[in-house]
This record gives sequence, C-alpha cells and structure tokens, in this order.
Amino acid sequence: MADPSIDLLPILSHAIPTVQSYSHIDNIVQGNAEGTRILARHSSSVSEGERVLDVNDDGTDIEFDETELFLKRVLASAYMHKSWTDMRRTLVYLRTEVRFYNEFVPLLVGEGDDLGLRDMIPICHHADYDLEGLVDEDSSATTVNAPPSIGEENLKQNLHGKGGHILLQSLSPSHGYYQTSPISVQESILCLDAVARLHASAWGNVPLLTQVSNRLSNAGGSYHLKFRNPKELENIVSSWDSFRNSFKGLDETGILEKESVVALGQRVYDMAEYISDQLSPGVNDEYATLVHGDYKAMNVFLPSRQEECVSECNAPSSKGAIMIDFSCVGIGFGMSDVAMHIVHAILPADLENGQEEFLVEQYIIALEDAINQGRKDHWVFPRDVAWRQYQLACIDYLRFIMGRFWKNATPESFEKKKNSKNTTLINRDVKAAMSFIAKVDTYLESIENAKNGKP
Repeated sequence: MADPSIDLLPILSHAIPTVQSYSHIDNIVQGNAEGTRILARHSSSVSEGERVLDVNDDGTDIEFDETELFLKRVLASAYMHKSWTDMRRTLVYLRTEVRFYNEFVPLLVGEGDDLGLRDMIPICHHADYDLEGLVDEDSSATTVNAPPSIGEENLKQNLHGKGGHILLQSLSPSHGYYQTSPISVQESILCLDAVARLHASAWGNVPLLTQVSNRLSNAGGSYHLKFRNPKELENIVSSWDSFRNSFKGLDETGILEKESVVALGQRVYDMAEYISDQLSPGVNDEYATLVHGDYKAMNVFLPSRQEECVSECNAPSSKGAIMIDFSCVGIGFGMSDVAMHIVHAILPADLENGQEEFLVEQYIIALEDAINQGRKDHWVFPRDVAWRQYQLACIDYLRFIMGRFWKNATPESFEKKKNSKNTTLINRDVKAAMSFIAKVDTYLESIENAKNGKP
C-alpha cells in the first residue's frame, strides 16, 4: 500500500499549478497498482472544478475551486513479496502505460480524430516513472526472465523511490460514468464499440505498429503466454485435475466427466505454444493492430443516463464508453480483447440463443465502420478469419485461467469472490465456468483438427 505520508502536491501541480491542498476520497488497491481519488483544492478556476469558500485568519472570505482527480501509483517497494519475475511484470505494466499516454495517445487522437478516440480515453495530466536499476529502458516487455540490472542480490535495498504514477481525470458517478460487472448485452455493445475504434486507429499502420512493438510490447495482453510465469504452463495439467476434483459435485451439466474434457488440461498444454504463436502477429500481418490487452468490464467506464448524474456532468459529449488501464497494450489481434471481454463479464444466460455470435458481429461491424471512414474501397473482415481468431483467443484465455487461478480454486473460493467485480466470471461463478469449459472444448477440437489436417 502506498505511503500516505508522501506529499502529492508536486504530482497534482502538473494538473493544477495553483493546487494548495488535497484530501483522499477513496483508495483502490489491486494486484499491480494502487488508485486514489483525490479532491484537490486550488485558488484559480480550472475545468471540472467546483467553487467553495474558505476563511482567512482575518475573517475575510477566500474563494477556492475543488477538482476531483484520479492518481494511479506503483511503488516498487510495495511488491517486495513477489518473485522478481512477477515484480518485473508489474513494473513493465507501469512503463507501458506511461509510454502509452505520453507517446501514443497524441498520435492516436491527432488532428481530426475521426474515430472519436479522444472521448474514449481519459485525459492524462501527467505520467512518469523511474525504474533505473530495475528494468532497462530498452528491455523488451516480454523478456520475463530478464534480471534487474543491479542484480537480484541488491534488489531490496534499491527499491526506495522507484516506481511511477499516472494522474488522470476522474470518472466518478458525479461525472456521469459508472463501472460494473457483470454487464448486459447492451452495455457490452458500448464497450465493444470503443475497443473497435482503438483497434481501427492502428489497423494496417505498419510504422505506428513498429513503434508500438518497440516502445510498448510486441505481444499485447495481460494473459499472453510470453508475459506469464512459466510455472503456470508447467503445472497446468495438475491445476486442471485439481479443479475437476473440486467442482465435480457442482457440475450440473456433466461436462467435467466428458472424455475430452477430462483430458482438457493436457490438451491445452499440448496446444499452448501453437495457439500463442497463432495469436502473435508481426507488425506486417494483415490483421495486426494495437490491442488493449486487459479488456474486462471494470476497465471500462460506461455513461450514466443524464438524469442519474449526481451533479452537472462534465462527461465527453459523445457519451460513449471510456477505456482505462492501458498497462498491457501492444501488438495483437483485436479478437483477443473481444474474447476476454465477453468471457470476463457477461453471464452465460445472456450469451445463449445466438447472443454471443451477435456480440462478436456487433464488434466486427463497428470495426469495419471505423476502418472504412475516409476509405474509397470498402474493407470487410472475413468472418471465417474473425471467428478463428475469436476461438483461438477463448482457448488462450482458458489456458491463462487454468494455469494462474484454478490450481487452488474451490467452491469456497468461488463463493468468497462471487461479488468481486474485478474477478472474471469464470473464476467466481460455477455456471459461467462450466459453460466456458464446454465452449472451449468444442473450439479446441476444431483448432486441433485444423492443425492436424483433419476435416
């Protein structure tokens, strides 16, 4: 947890040069960062401010403005309990997001901004990091085993002051936005429209994608195999066996007893490298783009109905969804974002009767519309290509969940996390897990057959 004694005025002054004091509204502690909503008090009017009064020592009134901001911080010393591999991943996430805001947002929302991305990415007032001695500036994001440049034996005594921050506009309910999970089909359509525009902004732009590969990551995604601790894949078969044994009694569908599902851990292990390679395009690939990489519902702020705003809303005029947490951006296929989003936060009952296919189609239509803006020729995303990428991404996401979370999953752990909005549904809802297992079993059979030349 961040040290509350640290003076934040120097950071806040980048957004509000006349800031004089501040107070903490609330704190959000997650696995790789800590976020704080802050109320800053300052002596001159800025956007999003609310005028308040104070009193001088002589009894005269002083006018102040109050502005709400959101500060995301990563302090390296807070992650000493992690292995270096896991700590490095956290620090690389920070570096990636700072670079995204400082170097890439200006390119994506440049003159014209025909895609409307400016209203779908939060305003960043300041972003900076200091990882000297820990992660070299030219070290690749996906080199998970790269040691700290100061040596692991000197790590603990050199963490003080290392880390970074990102200061953003606040997107609280009073500003006309909310977060939730699970979400409805209609809410998902808003999310998919936003990420389709992000994908379209870099689609086919080889010079931009080359910069993304060099400065952000050549493999976007929090669950990409290149990012993960190798032990997750090494232990995936035993993790799956443990999960099956723990949840047999709650499986109303009988899917866990199906022969191909009994062997699912081994099948996923056998296909993991192949599937990861299939989802790792180069910058010249026809379908390569900039992916968000962690597109769960809680990384999107959805617009409230105007009448629900607590105070006057200063939300963007388009009132579309706003994406946050760009710590895992990089090169990839857009369907990786789509698959994670749908699996993470939409109830299985809402995906029945063709609704999953409907959502994927809505994304494809939004992507085509965005890419075709200003084009003379009409580009179409081949549906067979799109669906193959979607199926691969679903299998890849199960590999991540199976290796990272399901070794120790139990009905009790699901019950404990059932209301945790940041937790993927398939790690807190038994029906969602069983539904996804059945789906991936079918998808994986199709990919296995294609790989092996079977019809």
